[in-house]
Amino acid sequence: MAVSPFGTLPLGIPGNPVPYTHHIPSNTLHHLPHLVRSVDIAVPSYYNTHAYTPNGTFGTSLEWLSSAAHTWVNDFDWRAHEDHWNSFPNFKINVTTPSDNQAFNLHFAALFSKKKDAVPIILMHGWPGSWLEFVPLLDLIVEKYTPETLPFHVIVPSIPDYGLSTRSDELTKELDLKGASEAMNELMKALGFGVGGYIAQGGDVGYALAAYMSAKFDECKAVHLNLIFLDANQTAAIEAANLPLTPEEEATLAIGRAWGSTGSSYAYEHGTRPATIALAAMTSPLAMLSWMGEKFIEWSDNRDPLSLDTILAAVSFYWYTGCFGRALWSYRVLTPVIGGGIVDLPITFTKPFGYSAFPHELSTLPKSWADFLFPDNLVFYRRHDVGGHFAALQEPAAFLGDIEDFVAVVKTKVAF
Repeated sequence: MAVSPFGTLPLGIPGNPVPYTHHIPSNTLHHLPHLVRSVDIAVPSYYNTHAYTPNGTFGTSLEWLSSAAHTWVNDFDWRAHEDHWNSFPNFKINVTTPSDNQAFNLHFAALFSKKKDAVPIILMHGWPGSWLEFVPLLDLIVEKYTPETLPFHVIVPSIPDYGLSTRSDELTKELDLKGASEAMNELMKALGFGVGGYIAQGGDVGYALAAYMSAKFDECKAVHLNLIFLDANQTAAIEAANLPLTPEEEATLAIGRAWGSTGSSYAYEHGTRPATIALAAMTSPLAMLSWMGEKFIEWSDNRDPLSLDTILAAVSFYWYTGCFGRALWSYRVLTPVIGGGIVDLPITFTKPFGYSAFPHELSTLPKSWADFLFPDNLVFYRRHDVGGHFAALQEPAAFLGDIEDFVAVVKTKVAF
């Protein structure tokens, strides 16, 4: 396989990234379809044969899971995905968090620029996603730019305890948002971006990390989000201000309210009984596919649906890396009480802030709310007509345009 021209590390960096190649051993690879074949999928019931109703959904349908299982065994090509992922520079690197001396072995993909004024940006995923959410975006960047013209360094990690990013003491110490955010900041410092600084971008769990990093670390110079949860005080202030909303914004907020009423139970299961759901899901690939596949379908803008191949690749990645149980720390942090709201998170109100609003998002920030809450630092806002929770995965061209424009604005306000 040809070496990517985007893999040249910045000179003189303090860290020691080691090139990484994705390759699941053949015996492990062949065991997954064997497990899928050996499972008797549940007998028909009213709920799994009437999964989608005019008023909502009961969850994964028997028909979808049966069809997906057949495709997984007979048509899915993991090696093709590996080859694609390996076309990008991938690395592993060791970092240690200064506050508590936790040792992390972090995986990340990267596209390094050779421009002297390139702005570093870290793109952070969530659950049930992984760094794979950004693969279509990386494809577009490689098509559009060369290392000599790329205006930013793109760093796409497996966030801590997800995918290929692990900790030495993961069996004895529970991860929290502070530790995970500090690990991401240390990653950027290890790549030489601590002095000039970097931009943090995120959605889902990545939103929590990016928001925290923007508030707590001087190295983080700006933040861009495509999801946000408001705290009780912010919500009350917005309600009191009676801010205007467009019909499109009203529709997106209605999606969020429906998710909060009938679609968020999984989060409280993750947050309050992580051992149980992890053991159940990790017992069988089909159990994991049923649990995670529901989210990929329901959280997408299904006017432009995710392919089954994309969903199978995402779930296979969780299965092969064994990360499902490790990854639930984020729900322990964000949804520790059943029926409670998302835990309040710190976020900057001084550094440049940008937001991309996609219509099928679970929790969003209408323009009038953004102006109200971030009067001194909102420098970029854009609403899109198509896209959902997996914005970079579903609408990579729109997502890339937002990143390009946000970076351009930030460069006029911050010296990197």
